[in-house]
Amino acid sequence: MSISESTLLGVLQNALQASQLRQGAYANNIANANTPGYKRQTVHFDSMLQASLGVGGNAASLPLLTNSPRDLAVSMNPVDVTPQVVTDDATSVSGNANNVNLDAEMSDMAANQIDYGALVQEINDQFSMLRTAITGS
Repeated sequence: MSISESTLLGVLQNALQASQLRQGAYANNIANANTPGYKRQTVHFDSMLQASLGVGGNAASLPLLTNSPRDLAVSMNPVDVTPQVVTDDATSVSGNANNVNLDAEMSDMAANQIDYGALVQEINDQFSMLRTAITGS
């Protein structure tokens, strides 16, 4: 199993991709805020990830990786959730059949930028821990 296929780094990579797709969707929605008939785009990832992890209630159950027969008898199932861009055809906000709420899009874009920064920091921290484990310093 490669490093990028490990559960945590794989999920972080997919979350980073989702954040990048969201940024593009928000930018596209904002650019088309006055376009008659335009339908906003959203990116689905978080709910699909929670379903894949088997989130029940408030706690997620993550599988464990075993390296030795003496380890706990559990198996690791890779989490492979890819973000999906979806067009929202169900709602309409303005009289011209456009459903972009400019204030909501700007707010969501700002929140997404914060999430993106946190994801980049977490990936850097994971690689720093790997570097420390390999080099011992």
